[in-house]
Amino acid sequence: MLQAIYPNFILHKHWEMPETFNEGLASIAMHEAAAHRITQEDNPRNLGNRSNHFGHVRHNMLDEHKADPHVLQLLEMVRAALCEFLVSAYGYAFDGDISASAETFYQRRDHGENLGIFTHSHRKSDFVVTYYPLVEIDPDNADDQLRSGALRFYDPAGVGQRLWPNQNPRVHCGSWFQIVPRTGSMVVFEGHVPHDSSYFEGARRVCIPVQCDLVLPNSQAKTRIGGAHGL
Repeated sequence: MLQAIYPNFILHKHWEMPETFNEGLASIAMHEAAAHRITQEDNPRNLGNRSNHFGHVRHNMLDEHKADPHVLQLLEMVRAALCEFLVSAYGYAFDGDISASAETFYQRRDHGENLGIFTHSHRKSDFVVTYYPLVEIDPDNADDQLRSGALRFYDPAGVGQRLWPNQNPRVHCGSWFQIVPRTGSMVVFEGHVPHDSSYFEGARRVCIPVQCDLVLPNSQAKTRIGGAHGL
């Protein structure tokens, strides 16, 4: 018997949503990205710094826009895709609650922001569901692996490229697995999986990573510990 050990799964689906939906959602995301740029270097909620466009103040877009119809529709899509992932990968029909937070990223060529995103993971989150409401890529670069803004995933075990050919269509075992997102793309993966993106040769791109946790009865309940006086 051949047993797969510690598999990682990626779900990529495309939503054929009305143009008005994507435009409205992208508008919210662009506003959020601009509103939460770092302005005070000593803000304890900072992630990164003002030296690049990745630095931002930690926030949850869902708190401020949870009543907006575009955001409500996005959350329905997120839940549907995540449930599809769980059934496809683990045979698990989940019907419970999900806790989520969402931050936004807006890249503009005229601001020199189409560099790739560095390799990272979201180990504090069970899953990440990323939606792209706006991708304006130059047609000549849509198939260029180094210029298409490909979302790339890496083996958490750090195993490199195998030298022998892989003839098993059910298993990907290369150095990385990549997806080139377009407007309407949604990608679901487990938060611990390292990932990044390549250089993006296009005018604008908006992505909304939604970090999700399953609310399960066997989840650990943690107690907050204070300072010098303990609990």
